[in-house]
Amino acid sequence: MTRTCKLLFLPVFLLQAGFFWFVSQHRLIDADEGYYALAARLVLQHKTPYLDFFFPQAPLLPYVYAGWLKLAGISWFSVRTFSALLTAILGGLMYSFVCRETGRWAAGIAAVVLFASSSLVFAWFPLVKTFALATLCLFLAYVILTRPSASSPGWLLAVAGLFFGLSVDTRSYVVGISPVFLWWIWRENSRRAGRLLWFLGGFAAGIGPSLALFLASPGAYLFNNLGFHAVRSDAGLIGDWHNKAKIVWLLFTGSHTGFQFSILSASCAAGLILLRRRRTAASLLAFLIAFMLGIISLLPTPGYLQYFCISVPFLIVAAVCLGSEYLISLQSPRALRRAGAACALLLASFVGFAFLNFRDYLFTGREVPGIFGAAPNWTLEQVTAVSLAIDQLTSPGEKVASFWPGYLFVSWTDPYPGFENDFGGGVSQRFTAEKRQKYHLVYDPEINAAFARHGPRFAVVGNQGHFVGGPEESACITMLHGYGYRLARMVGRTSIYECCERSR
Repeated sequence: MTRTCKLLFLPVFLLQAGFFWFVSQHRLIDADEGYYALAARLVLQHKTPYLDFFFPQAPLLPYVYAGWLKLAGISWFSVRTFSALLTAILGGLMYSFVCRETGRWAAGIAAVVLFASSSLVFAWFPLVKTFALATLCLFLAYVILTRPSASSPGWLLAVAGLFFGLSVDTRSYVVGISPVFLWWIWRENSRRAGRLLWFLGGFAAGIGPSLALFLASPGAYLFNNLGFHAVRSDAGLIGDWHNKAKIVWLLFTGSHTGFQFSILSASCAAGLILLRRRRTAASLLAFLIAFMLGIISLLPTPGYLQYFCISVPFLIVAAVCLGSEYLISLQSPRALRRAGAACALLLASFVGFAFLNFRDYLFTGREVPGIFGAAPNWTLEQVTAVSLAIDQLTSPGEKVASFWPGYLFVSWTDPYPGFENDFGGGVSQRFTAEKRQKYHLVYDPEINAAFARHGPRFAVVGNQGHFVGGPEESACITMLHGYGYRLARMVGRTSIYECCERSR
């Protein structure tokens, strides 16, 4: 890395850290953040995913975020700050890596600008979701795997395997790119078996949390990570190809992603074709990872555009490195000027497209998944206000039935059993009462029975207002009225109901 690249690292990191922090504090809350954030708080209270509550994801994220909450305090603002920090670290690594590969500080700056202005990045990475942590760990594995030579120590491969394992332990389907990494290591001409064993040993250490929880309860682990996803849709774990075709179409043509994703994909394809054998190993591996991640992100049913955000940093690295290599290969000053102007125009267009989406994700919520047409109720301030209202009505540690778990994240109350997650209602009817109890799923008749006997003294309804596959918001309110609950507090469009017979 040149001296200029090193001098620019700190200001580049601080600028993007400030940008992602701003986004994290203003980005409208995504519905899934509720159960992720609450899971981290439950882990902080010594609860275990799968064994004590339903958690349909790999287990690492709640443990990592719980460690941050212990240091920084429990609040939406602090937990979002941690996501922004992870995103900024990833951006800083991208800058350093591109500068090292190309020898040009301008290429590193271009990579960071593309990263920060990508709608799939600023809209999904600074949230309380798996994307920032999983991608950071995966990128670290990638960076390490591009460095070793035949004389490199084996432990370096073990570190790469460790980070890859941590990525899988955050977002389990990332394991699908393992053939790319194994092939990349095997293509070395010497010590193939030994180097693979080092990498796999590190990988085994990285997925340690998953192995421990699997051994503790194989059935619960497999249901949360695979079984639930196989039955949540009538199309099964991998199916509904009409939906997948629609996702691909939106990815390349949609109002929020199409232009940018098309530019990155076309730039990579053009660079690989034009350079042929002159492309570097780093750009080729980045493209292969991005390509495999794209395929893997398309497989889950139902599919969502946000899944493809993990591939974006690798697409950016491949596009920038290939573009830099192509510019260096040009012999004619006139051709170089034209190609440089074209790159500058594409970069400006990419950033300009981000401005069109920035307002939607941070303020209006227009066509943003997970907002449900009520943007003012999905701000950090509004959700925190609901939590404060809950605390004013309840006692510390009281069990509250919140139909969106995020309201209890910063509250001093605990979720009523089965209300730790708002996904179980869609599949609970497929299982026996014994299985529902084992997997911590709630069933509509059981929800009704709990309110009929006035189990939870308080219930919170609003915004999303229902378990996925469970009662709609209006049905929840009708049910609560029927069982003697009255409206105790209204915050925005969120209602807090109290059982009259047990009211103070």
